[in-house]
Amino acid sequence: MKKFALIGFPISHSKSPQLFEKAYHSTSMSYDLMEEDSVEKSIAELKEKGYSGANVTAPFKEEIMRFVTDPDPVSKAIGASNLILFDGDRIYGYNTDYLAVRRMVKELGSVDKALVIGCGGAGKAAALACRDEGLETIIANRTEDKAEAFASEIGIKAMGLDDAQNLLTILTLGNHAAKKNILVIYAIPEEDGIISKDILSHATVIEANYKDPCLNPESGLKWLKYQAVESFRIFTGITPDEEGMQI
Repeated sequence: MKKFALIGFPISHSKSPQLFEKAYHSTSMSYDLMEEDSVEKSIAELKEKGYSGANVTAPFKEEIMRFVTDPDPVSKAIGASNLILFDGDRIYGYNTDYLAVRRMVKELGSVDKALVIGCGGAGKAAALACRDEGLETIIANRTEDKAEAFASEIGIKAMGLDDAQNLLTILTLGNHAAKKNILVIYAIPEEDGIISKDILSHATVIEANYKDPCLNPESGLKWLKYQAVESFRIFTGITPDEEGMQI
């Protein structure tokens, strides 16, 4: 039986096992949570226990790249991976966050501008996905230098969180309210007051998070599901029954 897992810290709250258990019901595979406080311990345990691969979540999406020998083009471009496969001494890296966000943007259809808040693994994947879907994209981060360096690499704009918060405030002002062609992607692990609930009336909000407190948990669950669908396909070579993958 092939074994797969989710690594990250903390991850006891994760709904990923629910999704994969439903997808794996007709296959000879298993999916587990493996909570270790470092990426080094996680990799060692995966290898020791004979896992074939793993999904990678915060805070390891960027750190994992130190172990990836063969990144796919997206993982290489953003310096982050959320899925690894073992093949002998080789570790292959993929990014299904990117694929999930591209799918969500396609489904929205009407947006043409994106503000991505956060420049970690999820934020970078989201920003590249928005760019590749033709959106005018800005990435904002608490450490502005990090956002500027990444933005320069992929040809988008960058700003600090103070400027992002000012922009969001402007979008929620009565006579200056933005139309729904603005997409705000919140890719910071926990909600910290940067986004006001008022923005929901003036822009479309997608969050990487689905736990309270958050503004749009449904979008976080959709992001989780869509990346899980792509992960299952990479892990198994099988397209899962999405209708059965309900949370």
